[in-house]
Amino acid sequence: MKRNIIFGIILGAAVLLSAGVQAQNAESYESLMRSGNTKFTAKDYISAKTYYELALKQRPNDAEAKKKLDQTLVKIQEDSERQEIFYAHLDAGDALNAQNKYAEALEEYNKALAIFPDDKYVGAQAETIRGILKERQDKQDAYDTAINQGNRLLEEENYDAAIMQFETAKEIFPNDNLPKERIAEAKRLQALYNEKVARFNALMDDANNLALRKNYDGAIDKLNQAMEIFPNDGQAQQKLQEMQGLKDVNDRYNAFITEADRLYEAKSYKEARTQYQSALTVVAGDAYATDMLTRIVPLIEQQEREEAERLAAEELAARLAAEAEAARIAAEEEAARLAAEAEAARLAAEAEAARLAAEEAARKAAEEEAARLAAEAEAARLAAEAAAAAEAERQAKIQATLEAADGLFAQANYVEAKKKYQEVFAFDEGNVTATAKIAEIDGILAQIAAKEEAARLERERIESLRPQYNTFIKEGDKQFAAKAFDKAVENYTKAEELNIGETYPTEMIARIDKIIEDNKLYELNTDAFTLATNTPRRFTFNPVDVASRRSNYVILKARNLTPGKSFPMIVSFGSDSGKNGGFVLAISESEETKTYIFRIGAQYKWFSENNNWIELISENDDVEVSLVMISRSN
Repeated sequence: MKRNIIFGIILGAAVLLSAGVQAQNAESYESLMRSGNTKFTAKDYISAKTYYELALKQRPNDAEAKKKLDQTLVKIQEDSERQEIFYAHLDAGDALNAQNKYAEALEEYNKALAIFPDDKYVGAQAETIRGILKERQDKQDAYDTAINQGNRLLEEENYDAAIMQFETAKEIFPNDNLPKERIAEAKRLQALYNEKVARFNALMDDANNLALRKNYDGAIDKLNQAMEIFPNDGQAQQKLQEMQGLKDVNDRYNAFITEADRLYEAKSYKEARTQYQSALTVVAGDAYATDMLTRIVPLIEQQEREEAERLAAEELAARLAAEAEAARIAAEEEAARLAAEAEAARLAAEAEAARLAAEEAARKAAEEEAARLAAEAEAARLAAEAAAAAEAERQAKIQATLEAADGLFAQANYVEAKKKYQEVFAFDEGNVTATAKIAEIDGILAQIAAKEEAARLERERIESLRPQYNTFIKEGDKQFAAKAFDKAVENYTKAEELNIGETYPTEMIARIDKIIEDNKLYELNTDAFTLATNTPRRFTFNPVDVASRRSNYVILKARNLTPGKSFPMIVSFGSDSGKNGGFVLAISESEETKTYIFRIGAQYKWFSENNNWIELISENDDVEVSLVMISRSN
């Protein structure tokens, strides 16, 4: 998640002089060099640098000015390094002090005093710790034991016992923060652990419910998710093995049942009976298979009866055909006899016989032709009826198969639904409905595969980013513990932008925002104003208490009135005796209002002097400033 927060880098060398110094830009080279030398001798190296730079503008190649500027930069670097070392020991001392590690803290404070012996804050802290060490020696062993045992129990995830140990430590030293922080951490970790347990139990319940509905694939998926939370859980491992075994049985059972149902619908009852019997060998006593076997017995018997009747009909037809053939032969023989008798009559009455024969032949021919045409018409009628019946049966099979496929589709059983739609092609090659549904199923299966692949790639992406995320979180937590909130937020933001689904960095950023808001010391302006180019705007306030200066932040909200380019804003601070330091921030080129956070307490002159003003100068362009606030980390 992007934020309009910009973290300032303290650039001591970039601090500008006040308006009085700026007026001297027009001075002579010699005057500028004298002023620079005066500031250098007074160890005001920041101001000296500015004078030498102005002198070089008048004489760009002047060797003396370059030499003095180089010497000044070395001194600035040396001062910066000394301050860094001082603050490193001071920060370490404060961190150890916050953890009640007083002996180690005192050692760090002494190292800081070796650099700045007169520092009042460090001297006071060291003196306070010496007093604490005297008072707490008798209780230290019991306190340390409780803390160490609590830490060990915390690592073992025995949160209740760990909290009891930290409570014991808290009772020993009620004012120490460490036991309170460890108790809070233990409760936070316990809450996270309880959430994991709740997610685990919910997944186990889902797996059991899916198993009851024989959705073993779904149950296995839930169990795998549960084992991602607790990989070594014996119950989940055992349940997973059980589900995989049941899935194997269910898959074999479904294979037999699917084939049996297909054969049943195809009226191959004997073959279907074999498949139902095979299903019973996988799931003994299965009600569906048993019911289908009971239902199939009369169908097989009916088929056998129909087969016997067909064979009997064929035998009867053959017998009748033989009898007809015998009758035909007898008729022919009788016809021959009668023909012989007729021949005699013909000789007697040839003319009459010829006429009668002709009439009879014509009559018979007409009758035969009529009989032939009637037979052909009957055959055509029977063929049409047979075709219509066959087409009706085919359409019925197509409809039944489509309805069965639609049922599987409605149950989201896409693989089996596709098979069933493909069976339609046996009756109607290129069936539009089946073709469209198969295409739809292919699209759905492709989407499912794509989602699974996307989920896999997302898991791989998260796992690949996990080490980097952990590094940012570890560093952020370290800086948070040291109350270096600007650096902590920078690391939490980097972790957040990895987008691996964790809310912790967002929560920590919000926590820091609230700390800074809750601990504000001065809100130096309440209304937005335009800071004109090179026109100083100073804000005064009472000096911050020295005890909290080290943890001070300056928060600015500013908007670029000339978006599209970045430019510097000089932030100086000082006291009644003059300017003590400052830093430079780069105004964002965006037109949006940005929040800038600076750990001003990291500058020694802020920490060591009673500063009572902050001044803003914008170079090159105008900027709108809506907030100038001083806060602290605690």
